[in-house]
Order: sequence, then C-alpha cells, then structure tokens
Amino acid sequence: MEHQIATSVLSVGLLVFVAHFFTALFERTKVPDVLPLIIIGIIIGPTAFNIVDESNFGNLGSILSAIALALMLFEGGSHLTFETLRSTLRDCVLLSIFTFFATAGITFSLLYFVLQQELLPALYVGAVLGSISPAVVVPIVRGLKISEITKSTLVVESAISDVLSIVLALSILKAFQAGGTTLGHFIGTNLIATMAMSVMVGFGGAIVWSTILEKIRKFPNTIFTSLAFLFILYGLSEVLGYNGPVTTLIFGLILANSKKIPLDIIQRFGADRLIEFTSIEKTLFSEIIFLVKTFFFVYLGISIKFGQIYFMSIGLILTIIIYGSRLFLVKFLTPKETSQREAALIAFIIPKGLAAAVLAEIPIHMDLGDQAHLLFLDVQSIVYAVIFFSILLTAILIYTEENRNTPSSFIKKFFSNFKATTS
Repeated sequence: MEHQIATSVLSVGLLVFVAHFFTALFERTKVPDVLPLIIIGIIIGPTAFNIVDESNFGNLGSILSAIALALMLFEGGSHLTFETLRSTLRDCVLLSIFTFFATAGITFSLLYFVLQQELLPALYVGAVLGSISPAVVVPIVRGLKISEITKSTLVVESAISDVLSIVLALSILKAFQAGGTTLGHFIGTNLIATMAMSVMVGFGGAIVWSTILEKIRKFPNTIFTSLAFLFILYGLSEVLGYNGPVTTLIFGLILANSKKIPLDIIQRFGADRLIEFTSIEKTLFSEIIFLVKTFFFVYLGISIKFGQIYFMSIGLILTIIIYGSRLFLVKFLTPKETSQREAALIAFIIPKGLAAAVLAEIPIHMDLGDQAHLLFLDVQSIVYAVIFFSILLTAILIYTEENRNTPSSFIKKFFSNFKATTS
C-alpha cells in the first residue's frame, strides 16, 4: 500500500515537470501541449497498457472535468475585452451556428444514409460532434501569437457550440425515450432560455463578487475565495438547469472589464466602484489552472477508448470531412480583414473534447433497451475516434502552418481574398 502511494506521488511530480516541458515545447515548435498530455493518458489507459482505468477515478474524474472546464473558461473570459467581443460577436455567432449544423448535418447524413443507422442515434451523434471543446481550445489559443479578435472568436465560438451540443443532444435523448421522432416539443425555447439565464448568472455573480471582494480581502487566507465563488456560480448554474461553462466565461469577462461597467449599474448593488484582481491573484490563478489543465488532459486521454478498426475508420473519415467543410465556412463567414494565417487557424481549431465523450456515454447508462444499448455502444466508438483524430489533426495543422514564415501556397490560394500575412 505504501509502495503504491509512493509511486502515485512520484507520478504526479513527474507529470507536472513533463507538463512544463510540453509548454516550453509548444512555445518553440507550436505543437499544442494538450496533445502529448492526451497521448500519455492513452498510453497509461485501457487503450494501451491499462495501468489506469477511468473507473479508478470514480466520481473524481467527472469533478476534475467540471473544475477544469470552469477554470479554463474563466481564464478565457478574463482575457477578452468588451471591444473585441463587440467587434467579433456577430460573425462569431454566425460561424458557430453554421459550423455546428454543418458538422451535425454531415455526421447525420453519413450515419443515416450511408451506414444505415437509425434516425435518432444518427441525429444524436451529429449533435454531440457539433461541439467544439472550450477546454481544448482555450489553452491552445492562449499559447498562439494571434490577434485578440481571433482569440475572442475561437473562445466564444467554442462556448456557444458547447451549449448547442448539450441542449440538442439531451433533447434528442428525451425524444428517443419518448419513442418519438419530433424534437420541437423538447427543444422549444430551451436553448435561448439556457443561454440568457447562464449569462445573467455570470454577470450578476461578477458584479456581486467585485463589489464585496475588497471586504473579503480583510479576512486572513482568502486568496482562494475567488475560485471558490467561481465554483459556486458554476454549480448553481448547473443545478438550476443552465449552462455552467457559459456562466464562468461571462464571470471572467465581466471581472476583466469591471472598470467599463456603467456606474449606475454598480450603484444598484450598493457599491461606488468595482475591484479587480491583483497581479498576485492572477499569477496564482494561472498556476492553478496550469496544474488542473495538466491532469484534465491526461484524464481525457484515459477516457478515450478506441473501438474496432471499422469505427476508427468512420471517425477518421468524419473528421476529414468536418475539417474540409470548416475551411469553406471560414472562407465565406469570416471578415476579409482577417489575415490569411489567422483565417487558417480559425479553420483548424475545432477539436472535440470531454463534453462529447461524456455525452457519448450517457445513453449507455440509460434504460433504452438491448438494441438501443448496442447502437449507442457503436455511437460511443465513433465519437471517441473523432475526438482523438480532431485533436491530432488540429495539432498537426497548427504545427504545419505555425512553422512557416508565410502561409502555405494552398492557404494563400484558398484565402486569396483575405489580407495577406506579413512575415
């Protein structure tokens, strides 16, 4: 028992050092540091050597996932400004919605018309794979030298697609349980209400916390209370049926822009001004986010279970088609003032993540009947394959383009109507 504990502690220490090495490697080579962490998880997980299984984590795995998502979206929101958000929101929403439904449509068409899957499982896979993982996107974006507008586009788009995916996928499951094929009754205005209320919880929470933060600091050992309040907001939003990730994104955004909040809004909360985080607090938060991110992506690798070669092949084909369609969407929906290099990066950074993995597993634990259980096992194998190949393809494409002095000839030709990139 003592030997096992010692080995675990040793592994944690080595993993942290390795994660720092991967971060340094990212800065030099532009290979996203999330990829080698995921590969470590795959190697030690059931896919390869089966040293660690997802079940070994129990409920800690899902808790780690929620904490990581909350922290990384909080960090993503805290680096956005109202100006960049205002200038990108319209195009970002359009790109997000078109990408989501194009991905869902491509996935559904392949599964339903070509592979002859049943209607609702095919729709479900489409909704699951329509998401772009904020937990994967945010750390990649933070390490790239791109404009704040492009960062804002990618971070906000990932949050929007995450909400769309969760709401639509769970609505399709409800329709499947009810034995129906129409989704309108289940979806209704749920999507709009979820988004609006999530934004309100995040906004209200940020105003309240910024108002009382100075008073909180007068108590000893309170530097972690901001993160504790963040988790409270995330949990409250989820308990109320809203979207925790969007709430934390808005929380970080409002706190980062607290000086730009109109005074009359602040005074309604009984305060004369809002308080921002100190440099020490920001540094500590950054270190904590780094540690959580490290273990999250290793856990994600452990969670990915590869199925048969047949399903892996479907996943690879789907991934390639999805990325191909994304190129055309970026070409027509992204402002032409964007540089060719950044247009290419916007097209490439659409990886799937743990939200898709979790949604793929939910139907397996539901009482849907033996036939449906087998169908959703196939669904899970396809989703896991797309998660892996999408992260891998994102890493390869970023590495390829970022290690050139100028964009490739294909990118220059494809995005010829965009602003030329200067070296």
